[in-house]
Amino acid sequence: MIVPWRRGTSAGHLVDDALSALAAADWADRARPPIAWLHWPVDSANPYQSLIYSRFPRHNLVPIRIRRLDQLDRLLPALPDGVTRVLHVHWLYDVTAGCATTARAEAAVDAFAATLDSLRADGVRLVWTVHNLLPHETVHRQTETRLRQVMLVAADVVHLMHDSHLEILQEAFGTSPRQVVVARHPTFVGAYPDWVDRAAARSHLGIPLGARLLVTFGQVRPYKGHTDFLDVLDAATRHDPRLRWLVAGKVREETGGPEFMRRAAEHPAVVFHPGFAPDSDVQYFLRAADAAVYPYRSSLNSGALALTAGFELPAFVSTGTTVGGLMPDAALRRFDLADPDKAAEVITEATGSGWAAADTVRTALRDHLGPLAPAQVSDLLATELRRHLDPTT
Repeated sequence: MIVPWRRGTSAGHLVDDALSALAAADWADRARPPIAWLHWPVDSANPYQSLIYSRFPRHNLVPIRIRRLDQLDRLLPALPDGVTRVLHVHWLYDVTAGCATTARAEAAVDAFAATLDSLRADGVRLVWTVHNLLPHETVHRQTETRLRQVMLVAADVVHLMHDSHLEILQEAFGTSPRQVVVARHPTFVGAYPDWVDRAAARSHLGIPLGARLLVTFGQVRPYKGHTDFLDVLDAATRHDPRLRWLVAGKVREETGGPEFMRRAAEHPAVVFHPGFAPDSDVQYFLRAADAAVYPYRSSLNSGALALTAGFELPAFVSTGTTVGGLMPDAALRRFDLADPDKAAEVITEATGSGWAAADTVRTALRDHLGPLAPAQVSDLLATELRRHLDPTT
């Protein structure tokens, strides 16, 4: 099970719930003794962690949510003697959050490095999942780079989501992990309601059945290239007035946000739904679309792409978007944001030919996505991590 925090986040509740979770483990399994799988930070708005840990208990790995690293001071001494303890680190944003100056960010990284050293000295094993290379809107680039170098050196195992990411990691940070596990980003199949068809979804959103609809789902941020894609859309709609672009996501208070909102509001081909979408509404945005479009300037792993892939949507992706094995080649069309006219040709040619609805594309998607089902990814990741970290091997 995944330990929930319905009773609060105090240290006392953390210890009680962690011990209860461990008590539910299979202590008779001598081949695979229980491991306390502590993970930090917790992102409850994103189903990713719940999905990848969904099969961990079958491997006697007991997920325990850590909301603040200082909670470990009370939790670790309370764990039963002899239980292997693993801290699985995900995003590193919290380390330098709120640091207005480089000096403060450097001090925060130093403190984090000392914490990792202390944990390792206490016998805690460290795993790091590389979600991205650097924060999408990096302020202290050199400091953030050093932070990831610190994590890379400290980790017993580094989890990557594609084979190609190892070389990218080595080039970015100048060092190699001790051990690497590769398990791809799962789709989000089963994580969101999905009962509407295209006609119902378009009726709900007020979009004509005859429109050729592209969707971009997720927060509107500078690195995602929304404003740049408006130039592509301008050129594309001159060739095909049936094109529409559905954008669903909250606009972050970052550079370029107001400009995008102004242009989107004035654009006749844009259907904009600002704000976070309730889980029950996600299906309307994705089932209404013919294809997804991701005009990212750069990315390593895209949860939004994983989401739309799970709804069997082919995708137009920029050359800056790393697909990470989430989509088969047959269901992808690449475009270059730097050449709006050429990008528009790619989109209008594909939508005009019926590429997105072709049986061959849908079959390729279904066949490709089977191994990316959350349960299968979770089983694979747990098996590989256990193989590298199990004290009995």
